[in-house]
Amino acid sequence: MSTTAIRHPLLDGAGPGWAATETRADVVALTSGMSDFLARTATGGDRPIVVSGDHARMTRPLADALSSVRGRWVVRTADDGCYDARTGRRLARPEDVLEVDGIPRTADAHPAFARSGITTRLQLAATVSTRHRVSRPVRLGGVIEAAATRFAGTAPTAWGATEPLVAPWDRDDLTERTRRRMPRDSRWAAVAASDHPLIGTLHVARTVEGLEETTRVHADVAGARDDAAADLGERARLFLADAAAVGMPLMGVAMAALGSDDLARRCTGTPPPEPLALMIGPPGVRALGSPVDRWADELGAALVGSPRLPGLLLPLGSVEGGGWRRLDEVLAAFGPDRVAELLAVAPAAAAQLGRGPRAGRDD
Repeated sequence: MSTTAIRHPLLDGAGPGWAATETRADVVALTSGMSDFLARTATGGDRPIVVSGDHARMTRPLADALSSVRGRWVVRTADDGCYDARTGRRLARPEDVLEVDGIPRTADAHPAFARSGITTRLQLAATVSTRHRVSRPVRLGGVIEAAATRFAGTAPTAWGATEPLVAPWDRDDLTERTRRRMPRDSRWAAVAASDHPLIGTLHVARTVEGLEETTRVHADVAGARDDAAADLGERARLFLADAAAVGMPLMGVAMAALGSDDLARRCTGTPPPEPLALMIGPPGVRALGSPVDRWADELGAALVGSPRLPGLLLPLGSVEGGGWRRLDEVLAAFGPDRVAELLAVAPAAAAQLGRGPRAGRDD
């Protein structure tokens, strides 16, 4: 654990194991300065804390980057102290966010966290993990392109490492810049501008199996009483089927969530998401230890991806509910040991299901 804080223009406070930056911006984004602060803090062995005002919103690229380095978002209210933006727990000091976790008791929650947030839009939230063999030509960005086409009706319009995203979308450029950074990890963000915008992040890491690409997307779907909400479950399954055709799919999960039309995270409580569909790629199927046809027959799954090495696509719930119960039934059919092996194949996707070694991390 580091006991010496980094020297950085954004540094506003530090102590053993942490470094904090405070902002009064309405939109807290992954600017080049913020990206550098997070990287330097993590490299120094500390955990970053971003402190904002109580009406701020955080962009998805920053939320993902902060989570990746075990950082936390703390809200400082105008006249009633601080709280954890993820759980609502009241904090005496911002750095106390690193000492406690889990859902707080009602008495420990800050009332500002429970105030009505701007959650008038139905969204798709998805995480997909994909493996690429370096012995074959690699072209990254296929999953986020599939999501944008499916939900925004267009290819991504811009991408980059920091916000604002200004470079025109180019999968070949993304792939080449990632290759030049190897063996270091790469993190990119992309946006699709349309009547139903989409924002996504990509994390590419080198592993013993090749390259592992983790794609997270948040897409605007519909407003209240909008007919477009009715078929979200089917559209989510079609998207995961598209994703299963990119590289070697490991696992993907799609959920229905409520949020705002700018797709940013708010520092207020939101209803839990509802699982819509689960995609298990060939490595996950292998971890289950049974022929793919068996699970297709017993669980009503569809075969997706390569005909030679197919994966499974399992429908879960709908926007009306039932997804968590169905997920528990599916995992119970696999058995606890097999489930542990399955979730270990793709920890990032497992975390979105609230399971696996990354469970409990920020969404």
